[in-house]
Amino acid sequence: MKSNVRVSAALLALLLACAVITLMTIPAAAAVVDLGKGWQASWDPSWDAFVHVQTVLSLDNDVLIIRKAAEFTHLPVNGVFPPIPITFLQTSPVAANYIVIEDEAILNSTGIDWTDFHIDLLGGKAVFDPGLTASSGGPDPIGWDIAPFAKAAFTTLKRLDVWDGVVPKDWWPGAGATGGQLWLRVFPDPDVFAWFTLKENPTPEPATVCLLALGGVALLTRRGRRVAG
Repeated sequence: MKSNVRVSAALLALLLACAVITLMTIPAAAAVVDLGKGWQASWDPSWDAFVHVQTVLSLDNDVLIIRKAAEFTHLPVNGVFPPIPITFLQTSPVAANYIVIEDEAILNSTGIDWTDFHIDLLGGKAVFDPGLTASSGGPDPIGWDIAPFAKAAFTTLKRLDVWDGVVPKDWWPGAGATGGQLWLRVFPDPDVFAWFTLKENPTPEPATVCLLALGGVALLTRRGRRVAG
């Protein structure tokens, strides 16, 4: 009876080694959302209250359509807002080959206007598909609605830059029936499950950054005077 439930030392060591390798290669995350079609999304504990991802019904098993929300609350550091990274992990040997962002709710709770926005794909298992994005029914310049920004470009197949506009509060890229879709081509592997990270971050208005810097200098000056006094 005991021999049926006992795990050998060698097998236990193998399981522990696999667990260590997994933890080393996949970014740690607190929130995990099963998206279906062989994929899940997850993110760091510090973003639990500020990130939401959900699946949109699609009859095509090769296409996973999602909607997502992200709220930025942190002030910029050295002129750059801390990014919000979301990791996508393959969970089944058979998984969708496209992940499509239908629309987003990007909330600006920083109190600082944004002048551009950047989306990066980290890891080798995902790229942007400019052709399918352009044909998805949205407006120029890329086929995915970026208003109030006016310009956007796939700098590489791993990076989307959006600029020429100001977002004082909230931004809704791709919103509505005519907003288009942002298409990602992903590369699932039936043997070694794939993963990649989608990282987003805005850029603050330069004038605001200067005011923040001047405010910091003034604060340090006041503190110095108090110490000297």
